[in-house]
Amino acid sequence: MIALLKRRWQLLLIVALGLALAGTVLFFTVFQRAPQAPSQDGRLRLMLDHAERDYVLGEMRHLLMAVQAIVDATAAGDMARVAVEARKVGMAEVKNIPPAIRTRLIGKLPAEFRKLGFATHEAFDALALDAESLGDREHTLQQLAALMQRCIACHAAYTVLPPAAAEPDR
Repeated sequence: MIALLKRRWQLLLIVALGLALAGTVLFFTVFQRAPQAPSQDGRLRLMLDHAERDYVLGEMRHLLMAVQAIVDATAAGDMARVAVEARKVGMAEVKNIPPAIRTRLIGKLPAEFRKLGFATHEAFDALALDAESLGDREHTLQQLAALMQRCIACHAAYTVLPPAAAEPDR
């Protein structure tokens, strides 16, 4: 009899844990979907408040400035500077996102956008390592061309329009 009660409790615990896991997955896949809307030009509009939008656009400008500095350093044959500039926008930059902004962006940015962003930062780290170890300007330019394809893909798929005037910041 005690063994039977023990089994029932174990079974009940397993069912409860399963339901909790299913509920968590459902919550994060259905109810916490990144808010998005199509824009007039067909790209997916990322629904960000002013602070989030400013942060994302600032990061993009930072990436663009890094690309310009890398092109300049590559043209000059200064591969040490290439590595320094690339590393500035590698994964270390992702780790420096303010926690409050990071939490909000994780909930709002589509998974594909985040995946493309992380891959871009990782590619800058790879470029930095290769610039240091290989010192090959042509290889660096090939890596930079591949990085720019990521930028083009992202800008072709997404837009970060300002929130509508009637739409309060969240």
